Amino acid sequence: MVQKPKKMTRREKWVLSPYRLAHHPLCTKFDDHVYTIKGRKVCRGCLNLYSGMIFGLILAPIVVFVLHISFWIAFIATNSMFILTPISAFLKPPRWFKDISRFLLGIAMISAGLSVILAIVELTKGMDWGAFAVIIITLSVYFGSRAYFTRFRDRKNEQVCRNCEQFYHPRCEGMRSVVDKVKGLESLEKGDAFSEQ
Repeated sequence: MVQKPKKMTRREKWVLSPYRLAHHPLCTKFDDHVYTIKGRKVCRGCLNLYSGMIFGLILAPIVVFVLHISFWIAFIATNSMFILTPISAFLKPPRWFKDISRFLLGIAMISAGLSVILAIVELTKGMDWGAFAVIIITLSVYFGSRAYFTRFRDRKNEQVCRNCEQFYHPRCEGMRSVVDKVKGLESLEKGDAFSEQ
């Protein structure tokens, strides 16, 4: 007697999608956008960014409670690390430079939050126009640059696909494995012939 395969949960389907952690089509044109870790493609930019954020979270209590930095120092540090992001976006630096800029962007995001918190603490002691300016500038730069660079990156990635000879195919090589896996899982659940091919 053939044992019926166990039905997969929605979470298992979500995790199994190879596109899920890569955030890019899984083709050679996007090979420099991913790391391959134990056979699974993982978004290179996200991994570097979140690594930087974790490092920033570890560093934050040290710089506040041991080094006693002011909101000005945090503000200057934020902008010093952030400046590599537009450089790596508008120029065409080597991939290692982009990796470093994404890592520093992660630290800069934590530093930005820290500079705002320290500026608010300063404002609780009395009106300080410098602290007020740091809050406004930091929040404006964060939300403005996030919106702009997200659209900018999406347009660049789309251009790679538009210049590909498979752009007008229903399923390109980079997306085929994802689509086929989803169809295969659905067919497996239904028990139809597709799942046995």
